[in-house]
Amino acid sequence: MNAMEMKVSDVSMHHHDHDHDHGHGDGCMSSHAMTFHVGVCQEILFNGWKTTTGLELFGSAVAIFLAGVLYEGLKYYREALHTKATTATGDSQVNITKNECGNQGSCGGTAVVKYSMLSIGHIIQTLLHFVQSTASYVLMLVFMTYNVWLCLALVLGLAVGYFFFGWRKTTVVDVTEHCQ
Repeated sequence: MNAMEMKVSDVSMHHHDHDHDHGHGDGCMSSHAMTFHVGVCQEILFNGWKTTTGLELFGSAVAIFLAGVLYEGLKYYREALHTKATTATGDSQVNITKNECGNQGSCGGTAVVKYSMLSIGHIIQTLLHFVQSTASYVLMLVFMTYNVWLCLALVLGLAVGYFFFGWRKTTVVDVTEHCQ
């Protein structure tokens, strides 16, 4: 091997080491595993959120568990606001139409809420949809760390949140869910 080949070899080996071994001085190597793992060293969502001990991982798992519970609460809250709009007529820009109405004015069918584009109800639902969409994808990224403890915390948080809020829902199938 001549001198030029040796320099190219040294550079490519150094480049290879640099790509995969980002030591943080804490004994943790930062690599993004593409398989499920149970390690305590984990970078979660961004550079500033790193765990290096079991206690830090446990605290992160608790935070992720609570985020899952709150996410289910947000989904219920959006549906509750929508249901409330079907029974309230306070917003003059909301049109409520009912199918299968009898001559007496009582309706036995389902109520359909149609917001106008600039109604307060539609603006609130749009903002909540933005928050729900963002939270959904952020929680998906947490799951994609493939850390078993974080995945378990997230799934348990979603299950507990559904337990607390799901029994109040009027539909079983959630058509607003983004990551199903």
